[in-house]
Amino acid sequence: MKKLLLLTFVFTLFACSGGDDDNSISINSDLVGAWETTITDGVSTAEQVFTLNADGTGSVSNLWDDGETFYSQLTWSSTSTTITFTTLVNDETDSGEYQLSNNNNTCTITTSEGDVIIFTRI
Repeated sequence: MKKLLLLTFVFTLFACSGGDDDNSISINSDLVGAWETTITDGVSTAEQVFTLNADGTGSVSNLWDDGETFYSQLTWSSTSTTITFTTLVNDETDSGEYQLSNNNNTCTITTSEGDVIIFTRI
C-alpha cells in the first residue's frame, strides 16, 4: 500500500492538466521509449521506469530496494513543452513541463511546485 501511495504522490507532483476540446492525441516522438529515475519515500528508494509508446500508451514500474515491485499501465500525450500522464490504477491525470537535453537522452520534468525530476533514456 505504501508503494501505491508513493506512486500516487509521484504522479501528483505534476500539476493537474486542464481539459481540451480537441480529442486528438498529440505525441512528441522524441519522448517515445523507456525512461528511468530513482524515487524515494524518505525511507526506501526505487528505480522507476516509464515506457512511453508511440500510440499514447505506456507503463510505469517500480523496483524497490526491499525487493517489492509495482506496475501500472498508463496513457500519455505531450505538447512541445508539457507531458501529461493518466494512470490506469487511479485514473488520475497529471502533467508537468519537460525539457529534453543530451541528444534527447535526458528528460527533465518540472512540476508546478517547482520540483525537478530527471529521467534518463534506457
